[in-house]
Amino acid sequence: MNNHSIIRLIILFFLLIFALINGLFWIAHNYFANEMQGDRMRRFALAERLIHHRSGDFGTELKQLMIAPSSLSPDFLRKNGITLEEFPFGRVMEHNGKIYFLKSPPPMNPFDRPPLMFDPSLPPPPPFDRHDLMVLEDLKVTSIWPIWTVFIMIDLLVLLFFIFILKKLTPLNRLKNAIMNFKEGDTRLDVPIGGKDEISQITHEFNLALEKIASMKEARALFLRNILHELKTPIMKGALSTDCLEESEDQKRLKRIFNRMDYLLREFSTMERFSSGEMTINPQEYRFVDILDHTCDILMCEKKNIVIKGEDSALIINVDFELFAIALKNLLDNAFKYSDTKPTLFILQHAIEICSLGEPLPEENRTFTKPFNRTYESSMTGLGLGLYITNAILHKHGYRLEYHYDTGLNCFRIVL
Repeated sequence: MNNHSIIRLIILFFLLIFALINGLFWIAHNYFANEMQGDRMRRFALAERLIHHRSGDFGTELKQLMIAPSSLSPDFLRKNGITLEEFPFGRVMEHNGKIYFLKSPPPMNPFDRPPLMFDPSLPPPPPFDRHDLMVLEDLKVTSIWPIWTVFIMIDLLVLLFFIFILKKLTPLNRLKNAIMNFKEGDTRLDVPIGGKDEISQITHEFNLALEKIASMKEARALFLRNILHELKTPIMKGALSTDCLEESEDQKRLKRIFNRMDYLLREFSTMERFSSGEMTINPQEYRFVDILDHTCDILMCEKKNIVIKGEDSALIINVDFELFAIALKNLLDNAFKYSDTKPTLFILQHAIEICSLGEPLPEENRTFTKPFNRTYESSMTGLGLGLYITNAILHKHGYRLEYHYDTGLNCFRIVL
């Protein structure tokens, strides 16, 4: 998943909120638990004082503290109870879910066994006040279940909201995948629409745009097929008529012309399928000189019209034979059109360069990623489309088209 994905950020935000809520709950839980424990200990301490200072309404005072004497014996509680806390004056114990306070026995009366130094004839000291051990039961019901209930409800609400947001963003993810498929040339898409929010509206408009683009593409393909068919018929008839003529220089010239026109039609068809994404390249290893011979046949020119340097380098390149020949043909064709001298072709180890004398290409026209710009749109001489097609073919092969102008030479370099 992309680090900058909206869904990823929402998940991280949800985890942060979830951790914050649980952290606050844990703090609140500990706070209330300590408060309940402190309140219980204060009430038990007051009850312990009442034991030593009993009055006529001792039972009533204990009830006001939400404490009552228990019927359980201290020995039974010590044996079966669980000690929660222990203090010098007693211990807090739990048994069967109830909280008890077991008062510690008072210290031994120092005068229970008089020392030998005392005169037995003297009267004994007054008896030390000892109270029987008493087990006190906490009547106040304390529970943290309300806190747990609130905590669980908040967690559930946050979780449901998170699921709701993810569900709402699901069409956005499908829309992204549809756009990626559209980039690869698949215009027959239909992203499901659900809801009436902004994402659903964007998805709806995207579907409408896809339908329009698909219809335009179909109309374009039909138009090109009809054009190619209507042009191919007279060219075939002209070629057949040329075969019926007596053999002569004019007959050979006409035959080359019709062959050239037939190849151009096939080239247009190939480029139409290539530009629409319907055609993929089929690279294989070829000698560059063989591709150059085929390019010269397409241009109907002799290799002697080109100054070739490095022809003996035996360069081997991995390309689609027909498409790469078209790219090379466009560069050589421009060199012939815009120069009065022979173009020079350099066959290097990692590059092929075509140079010709002429005016430099304007700076704004040196971007080959568009078929035309404002200058080319009003031009009757072309150039823009050929360079765009060449750049697209080379890019498909993983190669690069570069341009530089040096001492009157326009140089186009194919970097392999």
